Amino acid sequence: MDHHAGQRGTSHPPRLLPSSPPGAPPRAPAPLTVIRTETVLSRLPIHTLAKQGNVPIHITRTNSHGELELHWRVSPNAAYGVPRQLAYKLDTIVIQQRLHALGRPLPTVIRLGSLTQICRDLALVEGGNGHARVRKALLQNAATFLLAKLRYRATDGTERTLEAGFTLYSVIFTGERLPDGATADAVYLVLNDPYWEVLNHAPTRPVDYDYLKALPPAAQRCYDLLSYHVFAALKYGHPHARLLYSEYCTFAAQQRYPDAPHVKKQMYKIHKPHLTSGYLARVGYEATTDAVGHPDWVMTYVPGPKAQAEYAAFHPRSGRGAPPPAPDLQPVALEGLPEPARPCAAPSPAADDPLTTQAYALVQAFHQRFHGTADVAPSVKALTQARALITQYGVDQASHIVEFSVRAAKATDYHPQTFGGILQYIARARAAHAQAQERAAAEARAREARRRAQEAEQQHRRYDDERAARLAELRATTPPALLATLEQAAAAQFERKHTSPFGRDLLRRIAIDDAVAAYFQLPTFVEWQAAQGLD
Repeated sequence: MDHHAGQRGTSHPPRLLPSSPPGAPPRAPAPLTVIRTETVLSRLPIHTLAKQGNVPIHITRTNSHGELELHWRVSPNAAYGVPRQLAYKLDTIVIQQRLHALGRPLPTVIRLGSLTQICRDLALVEGGNGHARVRKALLQNAATFLLAKLRYRATDGTERTLEAGFTLYSVIFTGERLPDGATADAVYLVLNDPYWEVLNHAPTRPVDYDYLKALPPAAQRCYDLLSYHVFAALKYGHPHARLLYSEYCTFAAQQRYPDAPHVKKQMYKIHKPHLTSGYLARVGYEATTDAVGHPDWVMTYVPGPKAQAEYAAFHPRSGRGAPPPAPDLQPVALEGLPEPARPCAAPSPAADDPLTTQAYALVQAFHQRFHGTADVAPSVKALTQARALITQYGVDQASHIVEFSVRAAKATDYHPQTFGGILQYIARARAAHAQAQERAAAEARAREARRRAQEAEQQHRRYDDERAARLAELRATTPPALLATLEQAAAAQFERKHTSPFGRDLLRRIAIDDAVAAYFQLPTFVEWQAAQGLD
């Protein structure tokens, strides 16, 4: 439950399924109450779900060419505080339900209802304290500033861009003035333009509203993020879904731990409601490293009967049955997972679909590298997997994953028969790719440093030669008495300052040359560089 939100009312018990006795068959999933939520901003974190402390939310992602693909920064307003668990529940339980009920296109002014009704929706004690806490959470959400740069595919198939600094909405409380001049009879939101644009154009996805309400905030955020991966696994017949621990912490705005005991303790509390409800059948971990070599874990999830029931309810025309959960509850092994047999062949790529052409070539490269068969028509499933790989990581990294898989599989005498057999190597391949890029960048920096050092040495030689020639010319044309006075004064000053016997003759000559050059205002090396247009 949302422990941070205070006491609960007794008339709205949570609808999580109780745990089944050992050895008993899984309980039937509860009936679904479906709402649809947008799929763009809901993936990005806004709220800090820890009850104490702060996890800065600042995400920057680039593609394989170094181009910025995602920038997301969240800046809470110090006057109202960091939006935490109650603010998160308010956004995802109350506001999302109201938005769902209105359909699309949305109005810009949204009626939430009275503070008492909102307290009921959140299972808070109604009255003064509950009202005060809801008001504060509303203001925290409304005052949190978001800086975003991202692209997304709209419902009409076009690519849209969100590049703005904004807040989601303004809040108007009962008795205050609405934009049309009327007096508010309840709590209202006025959606700000960037948020309104996303809500009206972003694709939506179905979620089990009662299940959302029953989950504690951290487990709910896990459901928000994990459901994309679980549904993809069910759609394509995969035995499990995968999610990197580091990715989870980034997009759930939760503390990331560097050691396995803390990771498993943290995630156990988050996973437990989903295992209890039957959304997940089991969870496993495999140690790996991230792109910079820090400890990381691939978390694997076997969908449970509730996830299968959700998929069937949300996709009634899919025609695909969800795979049954594995019979035991041991952690999932990531090596050697079976692939569905006899996949059907995919059609040849269309000339006007570059992504499919690239995916086609990637699967053929897999067969060539692993089996020496260059002209194999990819299956529909393999082509879909390759398209997803290229879309997420780019052609270069996808090709690197195939090449890395060849070496990694050879080391363990593993012989994947289908393209999906190499997907287990993604995390390791990306880490190796990042390390290779860093080595290449370091080598490029070293080459550049050597080039600049050689260039600087050549410039110094030119400067020294020109300066020596100019000093010789000045000595030949300067009256001897003046020249002698300059050199004697420089020599006397040198004798006063330098008492070491080592290299005295050379140092004395340099000091005298410097004094003559200074008297005649010869340019320094830096001034000479500037005059030559060098740096």
